[in-house]
Amino acid sequence: MNVQGRARFVGALIGTFVGDALGMPVEGWSWRDIRRQFGEIREMLPARLGAGTYTDDTVLMIALAESLIAREGHLDPEDLQVRFRAAYDPRRGFGAGMHRLVRLWDLGIPWREAARSLFDGGSYGNGGAMRVAPVGVLYHSDLTHVYEAARLQASVTHAHPLGQEGAALQALAVALAVQSEPEHFAPETFIEELEAALPPSAETYRRALMLAWDLRDRWEDRDLIVRKLGNRSSAHRSVPTAIFSFITFWQSFEEALVYAVSLGGDTDTLAAMTGAIAGAFHGVSAVPQRWWDALENGVKGRDYVVHLGEQLWELYLRQGG
Repeated sequence: MNVQGRARFVGALIGTFVGDALGMPVEGWSWRDIRRQFGEIREMLPARLGAGTYTDDTVLMIALAESLIAREGHLDPEDLQVRFRAAYDPRRGFGAGMHRLVRLWDLGIPWREAARSLFDGGSYGNGGAMRVAPVGVLYHSDLTHVYEAARLQASVTHAHPLGQEGAALQALAVALAVQSEPEHFAPETFIEELEAALPPSAETYRRALMLAWDLRDRWEDRDLIVRKLGNRSSAHRSVPTAIFSFITFWQSFEEALVYAVSLGGDTDTLAAMTGAIAGAFHGVSAVPQRWWDALENGVKGRDYVVHLGEQLWELYLRQGG
């Protein structure tokens, strides 16, 4: 699996980046407005920092990967908090919760206390899920470790169980995608394995996975999919939707991401999460060349993200993977 494994590690990280950049220009649009204006979005559109640029989704994914590499595979919340603060750039579209967290961190409030203070009990948004691909790939051979590490990294910013469990489900989907053999892939088995990996406490997500499977032949009815699964920034109304996008179009990286964006709402994060799973499944070579060429490539751009994926792969091998 050496060559294939490296490509899948890189694919999960680049997939996050690609989906983020593809969906960002229409973030907040309804699916009807997207269809009316563009039909389908298959090209990188102009955006606030230019076509092919990323948002906070990829910023924090990069910071998480950097931390795992620097700590030799150990997930250190204190280090994550420092790196998240250093990576914070309001131009990248960070949400209200992160703006508030940064202010609290700068006042010296410990990360755990700061996270609990958000939104009367902690955020249940998808911020912990959108960045979690590095955890899913690095620990993919141990699903229990994936689940626990994903919740831990989410806890730095998301104290609510739904926010943490959503991050864990997304990481599990990435991990199972890395493990999958495309020639023998069965979407139903993928959903069953995700359900089996969830603890009893994650009943909200188990029900959502069952619903996603039941809706597998109704994907063209976007009103139904958005109503039943969601397209919002809350984790429980977006992570299952990303998984649905992947299992519906599992044979094509491009079609899975185009569909995720077509649902409207939190398009950058829906596509980033879908891209992480599809990239882990297909490998980085599945990224269409025109999307690849359009990705920003500055100091922490496309080539740097590829390098992080390769470093995570080398770290996995050093740890006996």
